[in-house]
Amino acid sequence: MNRRGATLAALGLALTLGACGDDEGRVSQEPAGTETSQGTSTAPTPSETAPAETETAPTVTETRPGGAGAGSSDGRSGGVSAPEDRPGGAGDEIPASTLALFTGRAGRISPRIVRVPPFIAVRVELRSGDGATYELSGAGKRLRAAGGSAKPVVLDGLRPGKRLSLTGTGGGVVIEASAEPGP
Repeated sequence: MNRRGATLAALGLALTLGACGDDEGRVSQEPAGTETSQGTSTAPTPSETAPAETETAPTVTETRPGGAGAGSSDGRSGGVSAPEDRPGGAGDEIPASTLALFTGRAGRISPRIVRVPPFIAVRVELRSGDGATYELSGAGKRLRAAGGSAKPVVLDGLRPGKRLSLTGTGGGVVIEASAEPGP
């Protein structure tokens, strides 16, 4: 080892030994339980072996009625609403869904079968491709497209292999949960 490395090692050892202290803030020259330069052994004191006991004071919060810091009507303090309570906040997410688009043209609705991934909600849309009126109903929902598009409805996801039949003008259609999820 070169002279510079030895100097750095000695400096590091001196800093390590000089930084040893007890819970009272006193600094010891030798670590507890080591032999001193006089050949005597130092034993650790009870304060060096016992964990320090600390007491934490409770936090005091002041609220003013009717003003800043007043509790909200739902029992929360601070007057600040949670993200779920704000528009666009948590809980306002749009659930995952897949599209089942049907088009009415020349008196018929097509396609006759739409395959969707299982368990994912199905957004059903009906459009009129020729300006005529087309209707579909099933699962307690009804779509009516007159010269344009009907307001879409969202149906609960289906179990794998299950089918949902919708009937209406221009024939019936089927939504089947047999597709793999993905783009």
